[in-house]
Amino acid sequence: MNKYVIWAVAIILSFFIGRVMYLPLSGSLLAGGTESGTVSQSIQEVRFGVGSNELRIKINLGSIKEAEMPRSVTLTKRVDVSSEGNSQKTALEKGTTVQVRKMIKESYLLDISPGGPLTGVVPIAHTDFAQQVIAYRARRHFGGDAAIADNTPPSPVPPPTLPEVADNTAPKSDPAPSPAPNPDPAPSPAPQPEPEPEPEPTAEPASLNAEQIVAAMQESVKGGGIKEFKFEQVEGWKAGEEENVDGEMYQTGLAAYKAQTIFGEKVVQAKALIQKGKVVKWIYAKTGMEIR
Repeated sequence: MNKYVIWAVAIILSFFIGRVMYLPLSGSLLAGGTESGTVSQSIQEVRFGVGSNELRIKINLGSIKEAEMPRSVTLTKRVDVSSEGNSQKTALEKGTTVQVRKMIKESYLLDISPGGPLTGVVPIAHTDFAQQVIAYRARRHFGGDAAIADNTPPSPVPPPTLPEVADNTAPKSDPAPSPAPNPDPAPSPAPQPEPEPEPEPTAEPASLNAEQIVAAMQESVKGGGIKEFKFEQVEGWKAGEEENVDGEMYQTGLAAYKAQTIFGEKVVQAKALIQKGKVVKWIYAKTGMEIR
């Protein structure tokens, strides 16, 4: 009878000891799974190279050093930015080039700025940040602009062409032809006056890219094309989309500048209407009224 009591007590004690020791040991037992999940979030797969030389490279974002970080990146998705303390946000479209202020490794984000006081935060995966880091590492290891070795075999060199052997045999004499009567020479035609060259058609200027739109806006403000604000007041520049305004198509751009209003100092957005590579009119972005 005593033997069964002892076994029962031992089983009950083992149960309670196991319950108590589970909590301090569970973290160590489950650490492997947690670590692998964290590592997988920091890995980004990047396509690098072109054509048959394109590679898919996986890069650990946590391994990027400050010296490898590019100073600017291109957005692959739309991002909203705003000045510090300002609730009004400005949208930066895909393809916009922005400056990199710092990298937030804990959450794999970039602190960016398109210029002036405007700032924002964007995931690294929504930029070409990783592609630029891989290109930098390739140049550092291999040199030059090409990061991938060209393994295509060289085209075979054709054998040199030998010069033709001269034929030193005497040619056979042909019978002399009878002389033909000389016809009367035809009168030479009078020279025709040369036609005047047609004037070349004036080529229409191509559409401006984002950098050229910003440059056109800056040139307009510096040149006194608008009196409402000066170049020093502008805090940010942004290329816009093509728009139909009053029945005409324009390329557009935005300039955010500080202005004194009845409500105090505010950031106002002015929209530039561009035709043939020049700013032809400035309007308020919100109301569409012309700015003089």
